[in-house]
Amino acid sequence: MDSAIAADAAQNGADWKVGVDIGGTFIDFCALEARSGRVASLKVLTTPEDPGAELMTGLTLLAEREGFDPTLMTRFVHGTTVGINTIIQRKGAPLALFTNAGFEDVIELARLRMPDMYSLFCSRPDPLISRDMVFGIPVRMRADGSESKAPDMEAVAGAVAVAKANGAQGIIVSFLHSWRNAAQEAAVKATIARLAPDLFVFSSAEVWPVIREYERSSTAILNGYVHPRVSGYLTALEERLKDRGVPARPMLTKSNGGLMNAAEGKRACVNMLLSGTASGVIGASWLARQAGEDKILTLDIGGTSADFALIIGGEAQFGTGELIGLSGTMTIVIADGKHSYVFAYALDSGLTKR
Repeated sequence: MDSAIAADAAQNGADWKVGVDIGGTFIDFCALEARSGRVASLKVLTTPEDPGAELMTGLTLLAEREGFDPTLMTRFVHGTTVGINTIIQRKGAPLALFTNAGFEDVIELARLRMPDMYSLFCSRPDPLISRDMVFGIPVRMRADGSESKAPDMEAVAGAVAVAKANGAQGIIVSFLHSWRNAAQEAAVKATIARLAPDLFVFSSAEVWPVIREYERSSTAILNGYVHPRVSGYLTALEERLKDRGVPARPMLTKSNGGLMNAAEGKRACVNMLLSGTASGVIGASWLARQAGEDKILTLDIGGTSADFALIIGGEAQFGTGELIGLSGTMTIVIADGKHSYVFAYALDSGLTKR
């Protein structure tokens, strides 16, 4: 784009809307000037140790090639694979888990399923929290939400001291029936925050308040495991955009294809684990509708993982399943009403179809 056109666009108050997909290998840019309908795209390499570092490089290149002015950006939406890559690569924060005394093996036992029940060589990968970092706290909530035994705060204090000594950066609190009444988790979280303000704490009820302690605990663990890296990444992203004079607040795509702001993303990290993947699926759904295609299977191959999605009638299909080879549950089963397909990440054996 020549300088005359660029100057004219700036003078007429261009309205730029930018979408950015930040992956482990590349950052992809797509900029739309809403008033003229002009579209510009760009791809630059990513620094794996610092995802998003090349964001400013991409914005500079867009400005040079297309006359793009970041100060006229009215919307900035992006998807990222920082969360899921942190889990796949096992680069998350060392955590401790506080659970009910007598239920310390919940994460190890899970649902007693093996990735392949017919294989003599099948094994499950280690949980994200090792058994020696799981602490049983004398506390009990009844199934109806009434308290049977109040939390033993002396036991909590002792567990905090051991967890810190063993190198924990954060603590996950997950008690029985907290989906019904979260008071016990909240009380223990407040005590931990007072005793160890340098540790971050998440309770299972605030992350995912659902029945069944394994599903609730594992989801809270995933949230805490990626929290430092995702939070640091989002903070750096906000600062870089602010320094460049971008007025638009960064918005993030969620795993379900929705949007949330950066502040929510720092707290509810687990909701953006499949952020980058969801962006592509939503775009493919729109394209399928425009093309009149009723049944589409998408494949998104990145530098760290590969992702599938099934689109029926222009709509992405959702279901409930679990990540094979990972102690956690995610919504990634895809089905068409007659058949079910499970495409999942496997930490020890690559992409698995079940």
